Amino acid sequence: MPSPRCRAALAALAFFSLASFVQAQTLPSDKPGSYRAAYGYVVCDPGIKVDAASTADVVTTVKKYLSEAARTGQTLKIRASRHKFHTTTSMACPDQQYALPNGSVPHNGVLAVAILHDQMDKVLEVDPAAYTMKIGAGMRLKQFLDAATAHNMSVMAGSLPAYAGLTMAGILTSGAHGTGDMTISTIADMIKELTWVDGLGNIHVSKNPSPELNAISAGLGLTGIITEMTFQLTPPTNTKLITRYLANDTNLFEDIEKMLKHAPHMLVFWRPDFKMYSAYMMKPIDASVPATDDYMTLLPSFKGRGNMAKLYRGFQSDVYDANFPMIGSGEQFMCPTVAFHSVAKTWANKRDGTPVLYTIAPTNNMVASECDDACAWNGPQYNGTAEDVHYAIEWDNFKEWIGDIKSIYQKDLWEDKHLDKFRCMGPGYIWLRFGHPRGENLHMAYGMKRPVYTQSTWLRSRGSTDAPMRYGWVTDLLEEVTLCKYGGRPHWGKNYARTFTHPKCPMKSRFPAWQTQLDMQAKYDPQKIYEPKIWSQVVNGESYRYYPGCALNKDCFCTQDEHCSKGMACVPSNSFPEYNVCKPNWEAYSSKVKDLKGWLGMWRRYKETGKMAGAFTSADQVAASTLLGFNP
Repeated sequence: MPSPRCRAALAALAFFSLASFVQAQTLPSDKPGSYRAAYGYVVCDPGIKVDAASTADVVTTVKKYLSEAARTGQTLKIRASRHKFHTTTSMACPDQQYALPNGSVPHNGVLAVAILHDQMDKVLEVDPAAYTMKIGAGMRLKQFLDAATAHNMSVMAGSLPAYAGLTMAGILTSGAHGTGDMTISTIADMIKELTWVDGLGNIHVSKNPSPELNAISAGLGLTGIITEMTFQLTPPTNTKLITRYLANDTNLFEDIEKMLKHAPHMLVFWRPDFKMYSAYMMKPIDASVPATDDYMTLLPSFKGRGNMAKLYRGFQSDVYDANFPMIGSGEQFMCPTVAFHSVAKTWANKRDGTPVLYTIAPTNNMVASECDDACAWNGPQYNGTAEDVHYAIEWDNFKEWIGDIKSIYQKDLWEDKHLDKFRCMGPGYIWLRFGHPRGENLHMAYGMKRPVYTQSTWLRSRGSTDAPMRYGWVTDLLEEVTLCKYGGRPHWGKNYARTFTHPKCPMKSRFPAWQTQLDMQAKYDPQKIYEPKIWSQVVNGESYRYYPGCALNKDCFCTQDEHCSKGMACVPSNSFPEYNVCKPNWEAYSSKVKDLKGWLGMWRRYKETGKMAGAFTSADQVAASTLLGFNP
């Protein structure tokens, strides 16, 4: 039997050999006039595309096409977005049922208009004494943080999502959030005033709080298009970062309870397949406390790194573990690498690139990071995209949910009735964040007692979209169990169309202010010009449709084999037989898989050598554990 080091080397050789004959694939070029989501799952194909630079531009556009639609007898549909948006359904498209249309979208009797606000990215007004700043709605979060710093102001810790490439209006209208257990945790906590244009082309200015703001925030643009946003910021503050790094997840719930008492602004990256998590805690502190110039790098840029696209495609496409019958399926090489690029990430770096577990830095440096076109999910290094599923559940159900997720990995990933625990998912993680009850009509945390945000994000190859993601049945099961068993409320900017149109788990019943939102929509957009097709389907309670391969396309959850990809079967899951998943026939292929044991031992040795911890000494981790009340 080869040594573990030898087997790892053979696995690496096999991967690179495979990469030499796997051809890289990319998604086809977009049709002129269309605009695409960053993940690549959605291409919007409107009849008309308008680049707006001001509130006046939006008013002019809305009134112009209202008039034209009336003159021609067409139905007007308008959606506001950006050239590369971050929504994973067709919510961003004015007149489109499917996320990836096959050819041009026929707009029969519909005047379909996209208003793109990329140019609305300027600072419009600043009041230094009051610490307020008004901006154009298309400003990206990274620009916003830079502008706040330039004007000697600070954002509120925990109020913003971790990715700085989103637009400020997109963050607000989709209900995106930061993290703060029963405290500040969303962008709406900083909103002072909004300027917006309704479905008749009228301008409104709404203050926070107000019924209008509750309809606009997390409201999907159903009542109007935001054009200007005024924020209430604070004098400069610093934030202390404390990291609990690569901890065992045996007592994950109890650990989280303890850590939240120390720092409510906390994000956890969890890998159940490695039985590990890393927790990043942020505590706002006064600017008088000496700070470094460290900055957030949790979502790093891959610019300039080696191209792994062919290699990664080979890994993702091998759904039967059939390419490595002599050397233990390759996971012995891949799993430690995968872990290093996911749960072993650090929140921040020094300016010289050195990662840090503990630091004090300006709050504006520590809340979000951006990777532009060199992210793992859209850069050429992986030719990757992401599967992203995001819900809010109640804290009272959180402990049971953790147990169920562990059970899914134990019974459905490892399937230890005939395979050993050699399998691991690809790059990615389960995010855990925390919030407080919200008052916005369609916010995922509306009226909750103590919301917990769960997000399952996994990298997959764009070159293998004709096959399921490796071990993709695990993420599909996690998605459906959280939606249906736990009544998860989905993030409107994440998930798939099937999430919102599940026949057994409808949306309406889980949002108590549903009718309030519809009433506000009728008041401010009586012609429903801002309503996308998928929202009409959700409101009418229409189920997704079944067709061959619909589960592969994330358009359904399977009930028959034909809904899966070729060679897969729709079968009851091991951990929750009431939910079906698409899986390979492992029994037929098990004879090909040899030497499946050993990767966990290699993983432990890899971790113990300190390679996972990079430059961190044992003293660093002992200090963090002692501070948080854990045994080192």
